[in-house]
Amino acid sequence: MFALLLAAATAAITDADLTFLSGDWRQCTSDGFVEERWLGPREGLAVGANLTLRKGKAMFEHLRIQREADGWTYWASPAGKPPVPFKLVEGDANHAVFANPEHGFPARITYMRDGNELLAKIDGTISGKPREESWRFTAGTAADCGKR
Repeated sequence: MFALLLAAATAAITDADLTFLSGDWRQCTSDGFVEERWLGPREGLAVGANLTLRKGKAMFEHLRIQREADGWTYWASPAGKPPVPFKLVEGDANHAVFANPEHGFPARITYMRDGNELLAKIDGTISGKPREESWRFTAGTAADCGKR
């Protein structure tokens, strides 16, 4: 019985629908913005990019979510560093949780669609202390923030 439940849960994660991520997302802040764009998923691949401007400093991240034999893998490559894999551990039509417990920070990446908003959160530990960062994106680009 447990094996059947585990197989059903694994199938659901392997076949998770990640279309809720698609589009242009932005969070405007008093000192800048965070902008994230997702293309796909198409044929087992979604590609994303993040551009953050905070206090006059620009940062970027290349993102990829790829379906593999054992399920979806989120590949994060901040500032052009080698990509780090995070396996999909939970997901449905409106949310996805990716984890890599050996990574430290972040160890988990969570996305959740809430109507016209996309909530994103990363959490893990730094020097043995828990840390969490979160964003509440709305549809649109940084141009909608009035900042360029």
